Amino acid sequence: MPTVAIIGAQWGDEGKGKITDYLAEQADAVVRFQGGNNAGHTIVIGDSVFKLHLLPSGVLREGKLAIIGNGVVVNIADMEEEIKQIEEAGLNVDGLRISDRAHLIMNYHKKLDGAEEIYRGKKSVGTTKKGIGPAYQDKIARYGFRAGDLLEPELIREKTKFMLPMKKDLMKLMGAESCQCTEEKFEERLIGWGEKYGKYICDTSVLINDMLDEGKKVLFEGAQGALLDIDHGTYPYVTSSSTVGGGICSGSGVAPNRIQKVVGCLKAYTTRVGEGPFVTELEGDEMIELQKKGGEFGVTTGRGRRCGWLDLVVAEHAARLCGFTSWAITKLDVLNDYDTVKVCIGYEIDGKVEKHFPASLAKLERAKPVYKEFPGWKSWADSESMAKSGMGALPENMVKYIKFIEEYTGIPADIISIGPKRTETIDRYGKWWN
Repeated sequence: MPTVAIIGAQWGDEGKGKITDYLAEQADAVVRFQGGNNAGHTIVIGDSVFKLHLLPSGVLREGKLAIIGNGVVVNIADMEEEIKQIEEAGLNVDGLRISDRAHLIMNYHKKLDGAEEIYRGKKSVGTTKKGIGPAYQDKIARYGFRAGDLLEPELIREKTKFMLPMKKDLMKLMGAESCQCTEEKFEERLIGWGEKYGKYICDTSVLINDMLDEGKKVLFEGAQGALLDIDHGTYPYVTSSSTVGGGICSGSGVAPNRIQKVVGCLKAYTTRVGEGPFVTELEGDEMIELQKKGGEFGVTTGRGRRCGWLDLVVAEHAARLCGFTSWAITKLDVLNDYDTVKVCIGYEIDGKVEKHFPASLAKLERAKPVYKEFPGWKSWADSESMAKSGMGALPENMVKYIKFIEEYTGIPADIISIGPKRTETIDRYGKWWN
């Protein structure tokens, strides 16, 4: 039962889409286990660029199953747009499967998400306003719509009579944009989704476990990053799901002993979107330079990402929570041409150096990064040729940078990404499915 999981080791946007796509070549299925269309993956295949938010990255690999697990919240309307993008490129989504237990995002969730952010004022979380949080709220409150409900018209009618009037009252109370949808139109739309996409909906927990029993290769794909976990992230500036290792099991319906290898996707520097503490954040021209060099603008929101140096306090926190067996270090090429690159190895808080990431936002706001500096690298050849030649072809100072990350964390850097293409990847491990 070969399994590999990929989890972001920072605040998301680490390049998981590319790494997932790369490892999916040999996998039989790719499983998305949490989050929704608030995530964004950019995948480059030849001259084609695909921007996916909900569909698992493996959907672009012909002959693979692309499974949306029960821990995901699904916006059917937005999923339709992604399917259209793929089909217009001459590909298909025949391998798509959606858990019958996955909860659905409705238009009223999006309206409430935006209203809540306004209501918070200066305490806004900085959500994508995609309705993710309100959809998870309904899940926990035990009255959300699930994908399996789309196959039962009578259940849709029963739930609609309760849900729609309540949501309209709540939107009015919150000052949200009003919803003009009638119960009849709402029911009609959901039943239509069931007729159109019902062929993809099934018990994906059974499907995944049956595949593992048959010795099939399954790749688990996380969204966002470990520091956005609802319990272990920079609360309340987090997402609404479990982004760490335990979320794989609860979000896909597999037991912990099914997970063999866990890859931590670690960007060679640090970024985050939205509000919340960020100890190594750069400012002014330094931040703008790194933002431009890295193309750090959100796939989902278009917002410029906040940028800073690599933070190994964050990486250690993520590794402990997720059980990483390997690093996939991405976007090393973005740091080309810097005279000096820095790595944070501790936080100075109230005169004391802390090595572990604190829960207290107040402490994080007072924290000052303790840096170790490295000489930069300027020599650079064709990245695809370098990737073919392996680590020995990389600039000496880049190799030293990678080795320090390995030594500090005790985790091998088994994948090195030096560009956005599949062919700009050094795979030092190679035995992912043994």
